[in-house]
Amino acid sequence: MDTKSQNTLERRGAALIIAIVLLAVLGIVAGTVLPQLLRDRRELRWELVREQSVRLHDDALRNAEAKRKADPAFSGETFALGSEHQPFAGTFQITTRFENDLFTAEVEYADEQGRRIRFSGR
Repeated sequence: MDTKSQNTLERRGAALIIAIVLLAVLGIVAGTVLPQLLRDRRELRWELVREQSVRLHDDALRNAEAKRKADPAFSGETFALGSEHQPFAGTFQITTRFENDLFTAEVEYADEQGRRIRFSGR
């Protein structure tokens, strides 16, 4: 084998080793960063669900008060918002009740894995 061919093979071998080392480093970095990114994404999603629950709660109380003014016999209602009506994959269930001259509202969110969050108050 001539010197030029030997030199080319050595360069290819070195390039292969460098590529393998770089892929290993990228794999290690991805393996440590990806779980944290997924946790952060999950936490952000639940924070958005909590914020949406608070807004739905407040809107349900205002809606119930308006319905009570229009119809004094109105005592509350329950309805659900599926993923076709809001940006989350799960379902929000909103319940309003008239008790002790006040409306109370409860918002419950259930995601596709069955995890739930509940927000209630007056």
